[in-house]
Amino acid sequence: MNWHRFHPFNYLAGRIFLWFWLVLSVAVAGTMLLTENWLSQTELHRPPPHLAEPMRQISRQPPVFTTEAELQRFLKRQFDGVWLLVRLSDTKVLNREAIPPKLDPSWITELAQLQRPRLLTHRNYLLLGPALVRLGDEPVAAFQLRQKPERPWWHLAALPEELLVPFLIAVSAIASLILAFSITRPLRELSQSHLDFARGQLQSRVADLAARRDELGAVGRGFNTMAQQIEALIENQQRLLRDVSHELRSPLTRSQLALALQQRQQDSPQLQRIEQELQLLDQLLDELLTFSRLDAGQYPLDKQQLDLTELVQAILELNQLEADAKQQQFVFNAPEQAPYCADQRLLGRAIENVVRNAMKYSPAGSQIQLDLAADAGGWQLRISDQGPGVPAEQLQQIFAPFFRVSQVREHQQGTGLGLAIAAQAMRQHQGLVSASLPPEGGLCVRFEFR
Repeated sequence: MNWHRFHPFNYLAGRIFLWFWLVLSVAVAGTMLLTENWLSQTELHRPPPHLAEPMRQISRQPPVFTTEAELQRFLKRQFDGVWLLVRLSDTKVLNREAIPPKLDPSWITELAQLQRPRLLTHRNYLLLGPALVRLGDEPVAAFQLRQKPERPWWHLAALPEELLVPFLIAVSAIASLILAFSITRPLRELSQSHLDFARGQLQSRVADLAARRDELGAVGRGFNTMAQQIEALIENQQRLLRDVSHELRSPLTRSQLALALQQRQQDSPQLQRIEQELQLLDQLLDELLTFSRLDAGQYPLDKQQLDLTELVQAILELNQLEADAKQQQFVFNAPEQAPYCADQRLLGRAIENVVRNAMKYSPAGSQIQLDLAADAGGWQLRISDQGPGVPAEQLQQIFAPFFRVSQVREHQQGTGLGLAIAAQAMRQHQGLVSASLPPEGGLCVRFEFR
């Protein structure tokens, strides 16, 4: 497994998330340290009258009790809660086990020296007292210990300290994650639109990103403007190709008819040369029309169930006479049947263009190998010739229209659209076409039917 892919620093979202999480965590930790004294602040107040008066009444006529249990029962009848008892003779807390861990006992002993009741607030505790009573012969100061009213769950102060810091770090992590994805999500949308546009989906736009009012929105609107202008330019170019092809077809047809009538009257080598040039021009116009329709996505596909083995065999039979003239041999290896759903006319033309290219650039007496075999989820057809091949750095460019790869191929007659039409036809069928250089030489073109 490639663990490099899961490294957070390899992604913009991961770097933004970690950076903001670190900053927020440091801020939270610093705030906690700076406010530690504030959180543990202890304050002493005068109690409200409804709390202070019962304490004073107990102290005016201090009752006498013989046991601590009897004293506790009396006090709890007066006020609910926990009562802490301090013996005044030696300021000793008689029930020290009742003191909460976070309450300093020295506060209780110091308050025992006061003559009037006071209200001590410490963290989540309220300490009210003293109320003077007697336990046997010893004067005792009694303090009522209560907890502050519980705060709602959304108050941070209501959380225990051991949960407060993890809670704040978790909240900062969630906030940082949301921030990171809010920045990178529109960038992913923009990246996907770029890829779709590069694949030929000229209508690809970034609607959500362009609707933003920040800098990312400006980038999205700039992309949409660029894509719209490029789409218009390409559509104008394709329209020009179609219009020129149509306009040239009529005079070309008339010229061919006039040439045929003239040939019936006299036989001339110059007339034969003119006929060849007109045929080449007719082929060029036909391929221009086909390529412009495919490139614009306007070619009407008529998909039907067919047999690839039968289709390739029919193409080879049509070109067998020309291959025999060059003493070229077809070697076709294929299963008995290879079912596939496609437009037979368009797919046949794509395969025939590659076969004729192989015949054109292979020397006399050579062999053209065709191998059709099942592939993962479809079929694969390999067409290998024994020609001069192409430079390795230009393998991906041979499927571009009008592209010439070498002086050898420039001297061959052709329109330069055969492989471009094959590539566009395979895209229309959601397939792939690619080229490679076999070790034994020549060129191998591979069709992948999905």
